[in-house]
Amino acid sequence: MTAQTPMHRRIIAVVIALLLIFGVTGSAASSAQAQSFIVQGQNTEAVVQQVIQHGGQVTSRLDIINGVAADLTAASKAALLADPSITAITPNHIVEAAGGVPNTDYPDVTGADLSWNAGARGSGITVAIIDTGLTWHPGLLHTIDNKAKNRVLAWKDFVDGTHMPVDPNGHGTHIAGIIANADKGKDREWNGVAPGVNLVGVRVLDSKGQGTYEKVIKGVQWVVANKDRYKIRVLNLSLLAHVQSPYFADPLNQAVSAAWARGIVVVAAAGNSGPAPMSINVPGNNPYIITVGAFTDAYTPGDWGDDSITPFSAAGPTLDGFVKPDLVAPGAHMVSTMLPSSRIAREHTANRVSGTYFEMAGTSQAAAVVSGVAALVLSRHPELTPDEVKYRLTQTALAWVNEDGSDATYSMWQQGAGRVNAYDAVTADISGAANQGLDIQSDLAGTAHFEGYSYYDPETQTYRLRDGLSDPMGQYGNWAGGFGVWSGKFGVWSGGMGVWSGALGVWSGGMGVWSGSMGVWSGGMGVWSGGMGVWSGGFGVWSGGVDAWTGSEPWAGTPFSSASFVEDFLAGKSPSLSSGSSIGQWVEE
Repeated sequence: MTAQTPMHRRIIAVVIALLLIFGVTGSAASSAQAQSFIVQGQNTEAVVQQVIQHGGQVTSRLDIINGVAADLTAASKAALLADPSITAITPNHIVEAAGGVPNTDYPDVTGADLSWNAGARGSGITVAIIDTGLTWHPGLLHTIDNKAKNRVLAWKDFVDGTHMPVDPNGHGTHIAGIIANADKGKDREWNGVAPGVNLVGVRVLDSKGQGTYEKVIKGVQWVVANKDRYKIRVLNLSLLAHVQSPYFADPLNQAVSAAWARGIVVVAAAGNSGPAPMSINVPGNNPYIITVGAFTDAYTPGDWGDDSITPFSAAGPTLDGFVKPDLVAPGAHMVSTMLPSSRIAREHTANRVSGTYFEMAGTSQAAAVVSGVAALVLSRHPELTPDEVKYRLTQTALAWVNEDGSDATYSMWQQGAGRVNAYDAVTADISGAANQGLDIQSDLAGTAHFEGYSYYDPETQTYRLRDGLSDPMGQYGNWAGGFGVWSGKFGVWSGGMGVWSGALGVWSGGMGVWSGSMGVWSGGMGVWSGGMGVWSGGFGVWSGGVDAWTGSEPWAGTPFSSASFVEDFLAGKSPSLSSGSSIGQWVEE
């Protein structure tokens, strides 16, 4: 792992699609120069008063995370850090977008077309897209019965304050088309995964695809505040930021967790920094939400034998020890909506397919596919909670296994539960909830936080699950961290698309408790019960923000005497618990 300087830790680059991660630079401000920060406390009103009292200027209220965005001088910041009522001060991180390379065959590849035939088309469900914006593309406006001319129910622009949908960049429109496009292709099938859904557009990124934590958090906050008005059930976040703190300390992750807790299914991109392990970023490292990696159908949608996970798809485990991504979806050569006048279209003319359709690739696009599938599930089962939707998606996913079904061809940290299976997710007679062992309300309240079950074993030089859970799971639960060239076949799955029987060897149906029955990594180990800003159970001693990491490295602090999970993880040691402590809970001696 590369050491980070204090300057690097001030900056978080947030990336939205494939290949290019724009460089971000910054410089330390003089004591008289104001910089933008996210300031948090016990309640927003108190934070507002403290910021003003100490000479800062509030630029936005961020009630969803009990904080504000504010411009602070060095003196103002120092005074607030000394104020016991302030729990965290985080730089208003830079947010960026990137474009990539990328067929509307993805509804067939995922079984979404079979879901349409079963009556699930997304009707009655609204998907919110926080991105670079939306444009007036016909496929996003007309309904599947052509009776209505506009399915964009609401629009909010946190960049320029426009009153009508715009997308100077083009990325948001491409994502929206994958989810909701009601145009029909030459095959006479709809081009989007959930062509019956309504849309809400929230613009937080500018024409270059850049923005800040402040804008993204305001976007999430707006979606939560308006979810009942517009029947928003799914939120797509095809953006990401580098991890700078435990998942629960990151302001964007806090906002995303709040959205999940309030009944919104949040789907996020895993990131395009794969195939290396531990490359999942924010908010994909959030254990509650649905994090999506990408696979390719190798331009042969009717033949699954040559499908493979893309090299760019980010892999787990997260730095908090959780297995991510949760599942994978089509994310290569993805053809979707985009106006030729948008920035991406102008800069990548070779990717134009025809008219207002462009080809791109990335986990951004894969996340959009799963957002569409989640909408299909909810249109058939509107009573489901986000945890229950996640359970259905992971429980019905199709894992890559070898020809005799005895082993997996990708690890759990690469494929999660496997490739998304829309038809079974919509129609299967199953019940259950994901995120067992986690407590999102305690997490949000700051009274308990969690760590996953992954660790690195230096003897075997593999990533594993604790307590020997990797051993009977072969390559699926024991990964040497390499990617290689997968040239095998998809492996074993019973029956035709949508008639999968779920028989995947020894790990089918319950190796512990996960959000899809494959392992025990989504809850429990390392329940943290300290106060906000005093976390010392992982990345050293964290005390309230990126600027407050101790030591020359972010993990160089003093761990609990019972052992620090992430300390052990990075040192290659299997985590251990002190005598007398309950399983899953760190005890300070």
